[in-house]
Amino acid sequence: MTKIEKEESITKEEIPLKDEEMVKIDIGELYKFDPKDITPDISIVRYSNIAYIQVTQRDVYIDFLEMPGIKKEGKVLLNGTRIYMSFVAAKSLAEALLGVLEQVHSDGKMEKYLSKGEK
Repeated sequence: MTKIEKEESITKEEIPLKDEEMVKIDIGELYKFDPKDITPDISIVRYSNIAYIQVTQRDVYIDFLEMPGIKKEGKVLLNGTRIYMSFVAAKSLAEALLGVLEQVHSDGKMEKYLSKGEK
């Protein structure tokens, strides 16, 4: 049987071996890294011009959709990507988006639609 214990905020798992011998695996140690060693691998790039946000008891998910879609076999097919995240991650994303958009807008760098009479 496996026993999980918390020790100094790092999860350790004990795995029984022969004759009740135990080996400790420090999961936290396995995932330690230097932030400068992070290299993003963005393998999928999609464009979205509409998003639907859903909230469940456990997490948040956002469906990023490509409108207007493609008509196929009498139905409109919308390509989309669903991203699940925790409440904390969703709150951080919302705050970061708002901050970036406010900064770009205040710097006058946000694309604007101008009608024929405006210049």
